[in-house]
Amino acid sequence: MTGGRGVRPAIAATVTLLAVTSVLVGGISAVSAQSGQIVVNSTTVEPDDPYVGESVTVRATVSNFESSSGGVDLKEVTLRSGGRIVAEANNLGTLGPGGSVDVPLSTTFTSTGQKQLSVHVSGRHENGNVVNVEYPVIVTVEERDVRAGLSVGDQTNDTIEVELTNYGNTDLSEVEIVASVNDSEVARKYTADLDPDTNRSVVFDTADLSDQVVQFTATYVVDGETYTSSLSEEIDDESVPGEIQLTSIETTRSAGTVTIQGDAANVGNTDASSVLLTVKETANVSHGSPSGGYFVGRVEASEFATFDVTAQLSGEPTSVPIEVSYIVDGDRVTTTQQVPLDASGTAPVAGGPQSDQGPGSNESSSGGSQLPLPIIGGVLVVVVVGGVGIYRWRQH
Repeated sequence: MTGGRGVRPAIAATVTLLAVTSVLVGGISAVSAQSGQIVVNSTTVEPDDPYVGESVTVRATVSNFESSSGGVDLKEVTLRSGGRIVAEANNLGTLGPGGSVDVPLSTTFTSTGQKQLSVHVSGRHENGNVVNVEYPVIVTVEERDVRAGLSVGDQTNDTIEVELTNYGNTDLSEVEIVASVNDSEVARKYTADLDPDTNRSVVFDTADLSDQVVQFTATYVVDGETYTSSLSEEIDDESVPGEIQLTSIETTRSAGTVTIQGDAANVGNTDASSVLLTVKETANVSHGSPSGGYFVGRVEASEFATFDVTAQLSGEPTSVPIEVSYIVDGDRVTTTQQVPLDASGTAPVAGGPQSDQGPGSNESSSGGSQLPLPIIGGVLVVVVVGGVGIYRWRQH
């Protein structure tokens, strides 16, 4: 959040402080200028960029010199425009030597432009002398500008961020943002008030709104009046269904069998559950011992789980088919991936998966183990290659 309205010191081109003491002598008013006991140290204007019709507060700090010979009874502090009183504070009490008081004076303006104002302080010293002080204040008034806009920020598979920005010079209060589809409200969010040049964001759940046009409407109040800003956005379904692929595969062969180890990786961005890997039997391949199948369970989006299956071999098969079955988005998916058998013992998946997809249920199972990636090193390859060599020698 950036910007905001604040308080600025009121600065005049020429600052004149005048203390006038009036003394009655023989019934005749004799006025003499002297070092005043009361001064206006400073003024501030809040807000610092007021608009027409907005309440503006000029805060004057009135002080009594420490060197003053006594206290001053503050009779009146007024804010004047062209000699006309536009705000006043009366009977503020006695201000002793070294004391000070902040006096807020509030008014509004009906037109734009630079306003030449002044703060007048009237009081009476405890010795009976009258004290008057004047301090100039300049306020620049602008037209009221109510402007706000909605924009869309980050959007994920299930959420969308909507931002309201206050571009005007007014404060926005009672802010709420409504999401609707076909004129029916689906969600409502609230935010804190917005100062000018600020923004706030809310996040809506869009899991059930894919491929629909959603209208976002912001409602807010300015000076008792209600305003709205709207934006329509089509919610894109950017999800990629979960898909299980076999990766980082290694094969270890011994007499008549092959053990296949690797990762069942979910390359989609939705979860896959009830993942089951099974050696698919052919003329040269059958289930081996200890297991020709492995139940992995749930694999979350962009995650993986390790597996270990064994196949019984006859003849000279060049690959082992692994049937991969899982549930994603409520459907059961079944594919077959070929694991080639080569002399290196390392078997990347070959051939595209053959899919057989059908309706399923929304079941959720857990099983298998989340283990680190298998380590493939030179020693492992040498051992496996040695095993393959012995196997072939015995066949001859």
